[in-house]
Amino acid sequence: MIPRSFFIALFSILVIESNSILAQDLDSAQAMIKKIFSISGEIGTYGELYSIAGQPERRPKSTGRIFFRPVLNLFNLFQIPFEFFISSEGSSAKQNINHFGINPSWDWGILHLGDFTNEFSNYTLSGINIRGAGVDIKPGLFRLSIASGFTQRSVPGGAQDGSFKRFLFSAKLGLGKDESTFVDLIFLRAKDELSSLNQNTTSITIISPNGNDVLEIGTLQTIRWNSFNLNSGIKIEISRDGGNSYELLADQQPNVGFFNWMVTPPATFNAIIRLSSVADSSITDVSDNIFTLASGVQSQIFSNIDDVINENAVLPQENLVVGTKGRIVFADNIVSLEFDGAGSIYTRDIRSSELDSADIPDFLTKIFKPRTGTNYDFAFNTSLNLNLLDVNTKLGYKRIGPGYNSLGTSYLLNDIQEYSIFNSFRISKTAVNIIYIHQNDNLLTQKQFTTARNIVNAGINTPIYSNWIAGFSVNFIKMENNAADSIKTDFNSLIFNTNHNFLIDPQGTLKNINLNYSFQTTDNKSYNLINNTTTVHTLNLGSTASIFEKLNCSLNVGIIGSSIYDTVKTITQNYGLTLQHNSFESKWLNTASINFAKSGSNSSLIFRIGSSYQISLYDLISFTISYMKFNGSTYNGSNFTEVVSGLNYSHRF
Repeated sequence: MIPRSFFIALFSILVIESNSILAQDLDSAQAMIKKIFSISGEIGTYGELYSIAGQPERRPKSTGRIFFRPVLNLFNLFQIPFEFFISSEGSSAKQNINHFGINPSWDWGILHLGDFTNEFSNYTLSGINIRGAGVDIKPGLFRLSIASGFTQRSVPGGAQDGSFKRFLFSAKLGLGKDESTFVDLIFLRAKDELSSLNQNTTSITIISPNGNDVLEIGTLQTIRWNSFNLNSGIKIEISRDGGNSYELLADQQPNVGFFNWMVTPPATFNAIIRLSSVADSSITDVSDNIFTLASGVQSQIFSNIDDVINENAVLPQENLVVGTKGRIVFADNIVSLEFDGAGSIYTRDIRSSELDSADIPDFLTKIFKPRTGTNYDFAFNTSLNLNLLDVNTKLGYKRIGPGYNSLGTSYLLNDIQEYSIFNSFRISKTAVNIIYIHQNDNLLTQKQFTTARNIVNAGINTPIYSNWIAGFSVNFIKMENNAADSIKTDFNSLIFNTNHNFLIDPQGTLKNINLNYSFQTTDNKSYNLINNTTTVHTLNLGSTASIFEKLNCSLNVGIIGSSIYDTVKTITQNYGLTLQHNSFESKWLNTASINFAKSGSNSSLIFRIGSSYQISLYDLISFTISYMKFNGSTYNGSNFTEVVSGLNYSHRF
């Protein structure tokens, strides 16, 4: 008979072997998973507190932000970046600043999902955020990019802060490589959604008297208002008991925005004006606060015109752009030709009536319907480049028509023509740069005058000695127009600058000294200006030193002397000191800085401290606080104190 102990020993061996095999399988599975995919990235949070005394707030009292940027790596071939950014200010801004994006990439392509930006060319798609989807692929010489989505959300408001929801589609198709020869064809279509913003509301808004006013009885005063989408007459009433009862001042008044009223008694401290539509009494407005009617007083009128918002001033727009961009390289990149151009059709208000398009092919009108106010124009920029070992020359020409617009760019200045020459060459260790630019507007001679600018810049950078590097530059600007009346412009500016950097001892106490001096003189001979000459001298001195082994400091002193009209002379002084200390093997870094500036009777003091600690190889926490004290005794009420503090934590994985 087999002893019981034998079975126990055998069972133990089987369990141990099974665990060993299971552990090996688990290790193999983990290794396989790591080969298939891995995750890296960063996650963190930021909080800020803000306070100011003596001036209106310039930012929220408290701010919170969370960011999460994971990157998924598949088979070491595909990278899929994700981006999530949430801020407490996200919904309060005109356009939402919260971002959510996924951007997987591989050797020859990248996919965009969520929030992203893309750069096709300066005149088509550039510098705007898109919430949607896109793709960029470059297999071999083939190039294809597509971007589609919403570029702005609908925001009720006036011309400055209101907007329609806008959809954009853009595509780029080309051949070649970025670093050599390539040619791209670009198409862009953007259009606002009319239904995204309700502009059919009818309203009346009182401008004055709107509260806290004082009207003298017996004087002629004007009741003012704004109205939107209102075609009926106006009924005007007044209450002398804070709105409990009203008496009629005028009925069936034309809706012209004002009514002249001879202020009648009795006197009251609780007056309120009510305006309403004759056709619909529900369309009405009353003064925001009570005002005063009295005899023997001086009238005081407060207007709220800045608070009146005309939502109809927001215009729905439409845009079609076709462009091209590329570079052609000759002689092993010694000579290259670069070009970037586009044609644009733009409608400022798509609610305007359509034009007769009988002469336009049907397939074009299906893409873009011409309307009253539709305009078309073009823009292009080209340059011829010569690249030698020690000599580089660039000849450029740019033209942006006055009617050119692209809703795919964040900002574009039109009605400008520019000729430019850029030269740089090197002689031994000395580098020389010479630049000339000529600009002018009024390309279609539709303006009364033409403004021209000429810019000349020359600079040289050379080592005087082994530890002394010097730079010199001269910049001249002349701007003038051919007007002959009060809008005549004739402006000249000459700037000379020299910079000297002295390397003392990188390992010693005093490491380096930097000295910079600039002189600027401007002469404005515009109409009605006599002896309008300004001169400015600027001197800056900076140095870096090591006080102790782990304590470094930098000192900066600046003096600016200016003279205007040969009578107004101002001296501005700037002083700055920064200390930096690291400890615990550079894991803990502390900085402190103080800056003081004084100009005339105005002065400012700014004190900042910051501390960051590397908790681990992957975790960092930092804290900053800034204190600013401004004394502007030249202007009453301009003194203020501002404090900003922030706490940040980030974790890399």
